[in-house]
Amino acid sequence: MDMPEEAWGRAAPHLREIVLFLSVHLDRAPGVLWPEYDNPAFGDIDDGDDTADTLDTVYDEGAGEAEDADDTGAGSAGGGVCPAQVDRFTAELASLTGLSVRLDQVETAGDAPGADVEAAWTRQPGGREHLLIHQIAGAVTWQLTGTGESGLPDSFQCRLLPGEVLYVPAGWSRRRVGAPQAQCVVISLAGKVD
Repeated sequence: MDMPEEAWGRAAPHLREIVLFLSVHLDRAPGVLWPEYDNPAFGDIDDGDDTADTLDTVYDEGAGEAEDADDTGAGSAGGGVCPAQVDRFTAELASLTGLSVRLDQVETAGDAPGADVEAAWTRQPGGREHLLIHQIAGAVTWQLTGTGESGLPDSFQCRLLPGEVLYVPAGWSRRRVGAPQAQCVVISLAGKVD
């Protein structure tokens, strides 16, 4: 990923971390980022250091608009995502990487169909999109399977805590095993923007 020096200097620290992380993992292998800097788009609700303006609203994937997070407010166990910050984050990440970047979904483990039974394996339609999964509440074990760099079947497992980011390569299947209140944001990354 070639980035102009001027753009790199203007980029927020959390974006620089993600770009460096992607430069190592993109099209190669799964990986976990333990960021040094909070991403203002995603409230890392368990650490209590986020500001109220980033968590006042959450993104409702079904309605496509912001709504109150069960009146829980900032820094509470309700967590949340700031839609305006997510839009800015995806636009800036796309600009810095040359990739197509979009919010795929906001997932809460307890909302998934069959949440009370063993978690099902899921895969991106067509298997062409890479994913960044940003854990925003609860601890979750993620299991991945796919074709490794060697061309042979491979697997990867990790436990994500709030604030941590998991990269899932295109074509890899994933499943989440964890607390029913765990929440994450899934960002899709696709081929170069023309």
